[in-house]
Amino acid sequence: MSSTFLNTIQNSLKFSLFTDQDLRILFPKKESSAIHNSLSYHLKKNNLERYKRGLYSLVSRHKDETFSKFKLANKLSYESYVSFESALSHHGMIPEAVYEVTSACFRQKNRVFKNTMGVFSFRASPVRPFFLGVEKDEVTGALIANPVRAIFDLICARRKMYENVNELESDFRLDLVELKDVLKKYEASEILKLGKLYKKRTTENFANILVRDLM
Repeated sequence: MSSTFLNTIQNSLKFSLFTDQDLRILFPKKESSAIHNSLSYHLKKNNLERYKRGLYSLVSRHKDETFSKFKLANKLSYESYVSFESALSHHGMIPEAVYEVTSACFRQKNRVFKNTMGVFSFRASPVRPFFLGVEKDEVTGALIANPVRAIFDLICARRKMYENVNELESDFRLDLVELKDVLKKYEASEILKLGKLYKKRTTENFANILVRDLM
């Protein structure tokens, strides 16, 4: 197999992750079987990495600043963003490093992917608009929940009725001083509205607690 296949990907695709569809566009004159054979060859040679069916990267690009676990998580599940503990760790809201990448997804059942980059779990979030409170990382382009959205996603998933913010600190070792500072960017009405968008008693209750105890 020639190195032309790899060189074309390297020179033509400006992003680290690519799909079968990207390859069909990149090699319009190649038969699907020929593309498949090239993929198989370079996967065996460890020139390429496959993360799930139809999603790949060049191994040589693993050190690129635009390649990240969070960006990979976005690609593993259609319409998703990094949230829960992963987003809170990213924002420095909890002290522990999080090794499993946790994400919220749109209208899908809970899923888990395991590949060479680690474990990636996905839970559905009922909020509409779905990407409310989600930001794009300036370096990698990964979609990540802001601290408030990540906390509400976590409360929704845990299904626990909290009585005060100290319980939250105990459960997640959440930095309440940092959280109070983050909440300064919001009006109380915005927090209460977000709690209702989940259509869960736990999140509505939690919104009331945040407003009462920290705002």
